[in-house]
Amino acid sequence: MADEVNNAGENVGAVGEGTGEAGTARSGGTAANWPGALLVLLLIASLVFGYAQWTARRRLEVAVGNQYFSSFFDLLGNVDNVRVALSKSLVSGSPRLRVGALSDVWREASNAQANLNSLPVTHKVLAKTSAFLTQVGDFAFVTARKVANQQMMSDDDWDRLVKMKEQSEDLAKGLAGMEAEASSGRINWVRVAEQANKEVPAKAGSKSTPEVVTDGFTKVDESVQQFPTLIYDGPFSDHIEARKPVGVTGAPIDSTRAIEIARKFVPFDASAHTGKIEGEVDSKIPAYRVSLEAPKKSGKPDAIVDVTKTGGHVVLMNIARDIDPKKIDLEAAVARANVFLSKIGMTSMKPTFASEVGDVAVIPFVWVQDGVYVYPDMVKVKVALDNGDILSYDSLGFLTSHHARKLSKPSIEADEAKELLSPALTVSAPPRLAVIPVETVDTPEALCWEFRGTSFGEDFFVYIDAASGVEEKVLQLIKTSEGSLTM
Repeated sequence: MADEVNNAGENVGAVGEGTGEAGTARSGGTAANWPGALLVLLLIASLVFGYAQWTARRRLEVAVGNQYFSSFFDLLGNVDNVRVALSKSLVSGSPRLRVGALSDVWREASNAQANLNSLPVTHKVLAKTSAFLTQVGDFAFVTARKVANQQMMSDDDWDRLVKMKEQSEDLAKGLAGMEAEASSGRINWVRVAEQANKEVPAKAGSKSTPEVVTDGFTKVDESVQQFPTLIYDGPFSDHIEARKPVGVTGAPIDSTRAIEIARKFVPFDASAHTGKIEGEVDSKIPAYRVSLEAPKKSGKPDAIVDVTKTGGHVVLMNIARDIDPKKIDLEAAVARANVFLSKIGMTSMKPTFASEVGDVAVIPFVWVQDGVYVYPDMVKVKVALDNGDILSYDSLGFLTSHHARKLSKPSIEADEAKELLSPALTVSAPPRLAVIPVETVDTPEALCWEFRGTSFGEDFFVYIDAASGVEEKVLQLIKTSEGSLTM
């Protein structure tokens, strides 16, 4: 009996040993499967993260595409409204209605300019269209002011209105040619923006490619180039083209030198960029158009720089790249622009105001001579509000007007000029002297006392001629979510 018990114990022990070995085997197998399970979890997590990223990017693309889509159709409406308002200004028999129609022209042309600038199309493609909208708006503003002051419109004024009406009709027809493509959804605005920044190669022959937009706007701009040049006595921009540029000095340069100047001027290291002459700018200030193409995968943008044939001055610089959501404010953008101007030797420039357009700050600077703000000597700088990069520089006004002026002593002092202001204006800042453009070519500038003030809750700038005491100009400061604009 004892032997049987012992044998049973041995058998039980054997079974226990076998069970232990099996347990060890199962435990080892489970441990061996942990790396595979971890990989599966990581794969699932990466897929989930990737899908989330794709969804977020898709939402962003849809939002950006909708914004461009809206800007394009708003542009169509603005141009058509310009055409209608010009027609009304021609048939209005009363000065009151004519002033209203011309004011509509000015407002719609300004809105068209803003919508045009927000589209992902390079400046060189839209240069003439942009200039035409500026001319129309400025001329309408000046003419409305003339009519409001009970001055008779000249025969030339009527002729110019007729020409602008015809030109606006041609412009509207050109834009309408792209409307069907945009309405059908065959234009992918996000791809257009990417192609403008050379990130995605275009596929020729497909009606959904960026060439549709580029070719369409190129045709529109070519039709604008056929318009006759409008020369008028407006105080703001294109009338300066009627004058001989006085800020372009120095010896002639060749194309090789122009490329060197362009490389050094852009606000990044362009030593590895491919530089070439894309063409020549035939205007009052003849210039070489230099193209700087970044090496692939360098992470740097391309640039276009116009360099004058005389003296090698930079008239225009434009850098195209995608703009991420806003991270800096206008004050920081102005500081970045100031640093850039200092680096290129423009140390006597002061900002006048700043505005935002599509996460980009637009900042005009004027020359200051002996404490006097010289508004005709203006440059415009655009700054990206995602990281403060300089995107654009425009010195056409500065190169046209800049020279060392002999500023006479004011005949009337600031206190005397202040007495000439409307009693409805409350002065809110110390007066300062400023040279401003005026509306006659014979006397294109006037030294004025500049007063900033408020009236019924709105801000204004009023300019009193420092020699005659005549109130030369009143500008309203419009504060919006996009910054401050003078009007």
